[in-house]
Amino acid sequence: MDKVIAELLGRHWDRLSDDELLASVRRIEAWSRQLYAVTLAVTKEVDSRGLAGRQGVSSTAVLLRQLLRLSPRAARRRVEDATDVCSSTTVSGSRVVSRLPGAAAALRSGTLSEEQLGVVRRTLRELPDDVAPSVRVEVEQRLVGEARRFDPSQLGRLAVRIRAHLDPDGVLRSERNTAERMELSLTQDSEGVIRVRGRLSAEGAAVLRSALSPLAKPLPQDKRSAAKRRADALVELARRVLNAGTLPVEGGVRPHVGLTVDIAELRRHTGVVDLDWGGTVSIQTARRICCDAEIIPIVMRGGSQPLDVGRRQRLVTGPLRRALIARDRGCVAPGCDRPPEWCDAHHLVHWSDGGATSIDNTALLCGYHHTLVHQGGWTARMIDGIPHFIPPPWIDPAREPQRNTLHHFDTREAA
Repeated sequence: MDKVIAELLGRHWDRLSDDELLASVRRIEAWSRQLYAVTLAVTKEVDSRGLAGRQGVSSTAVLLRQLLRLSPRAARRRVEDATDVCSSTTVSGSRVVSRLPGAAAALRSGTLSEEQLGVVRRTLRELPDDVAPSVRVEVEQRLVGEARRFDPSQLGRLAVRIRAHLDPDGVLRSERNTAERMELSLTQDSEGVIRVRGRLSAEGAAVLRSALSPLAKPLPQDKRSAAKRRADALVELARRVLNAGTLPVEGGVRPHVGLTVDIAELRRHTGVVDLDWGGTVSIQTARRICCDAEIIPIVMRGGSQPLDVGRRQRLVTGPLRRALIARDRGCVAPGCDRPPEWCDAHHLVHWSDGGATSIDNTALLCGYHHTLVHQGGWTARMIDGIPHFIPPPWIDPAREPQRNTLHHFDTREAA
């Protein structure tokens, strides 16, 4: 075996044709599955001999952890796989056949992967006790056979359908258990990035995906990955709910994204800004947030102590926003089809720089293009009462103004 491995490690894979390379990928994967069958046979023998007790540890899984540096989960799964797949001999010499003979044979032939084996084991384990042995054999054979066509995720979905047919009450219990285990956590790493981790039920995931789908569709010439688009869509979804003002009052006010910024720093375009929930953002991001926001002026005295708090003022009020919608009909960035409901009111000259909150100094921008403008490069300008986008020099050295005509079918130029 060592000689074979050494030969494979020294082989020049770059000299193979495409067909030969793909054939090698399939053969090596089959070998790795067969080797896992060997691993399980050895693990079963270690367990049958009780070597863990002789080595002074509590179980075979603990022995594997110490011997092979496996994680606790991987060690337990290996022992469980070996118990279900491998036959064994009792102390009296009688032979105990495999609990999963079909899966064992497929593993030895290289047609069943470790992950697919997990699906088969889990499905049979979760079937109720009153399911007849013949039905269990049939389920095993069906899943092992379909493993030639389906990956573990697809095989798992098939397994859920089989369980639902054989044990509808069990599926209901499983749904309830899954719902009770739903969780969501947001943690900040050392770089200030918030990592989102969670678990949803099938129903909860369907609700979230349905809400994210229209917001996550690609924009024209969109280079974002699907994961990036989903992340942007989740933030956009939350932003739209906050803007709608339909959430319950918390602490006497409607939920909102809050930040505190010195007006002088806002005008100088310098510094960083603290968010109410922790973390910091650049002054450019703060200016973007303040473009279309409710502003509460606070007069400070020495030691950052509030001296006077003014009244909350919404920069872009209902009548002005309705006028913007009537004029722009959506995001004004060239080629963007985002509707008004997805847009912020952007100040072409920021209000902190003396820009007026008026129809002549504001335009609708979706979250993506609003961020793009405040990051620099692209700029927005009013020409003859119509917002235009000015591309950066690296896109158009002449920096010719561009207008979005997607929302204005009567003015769209013929191709």
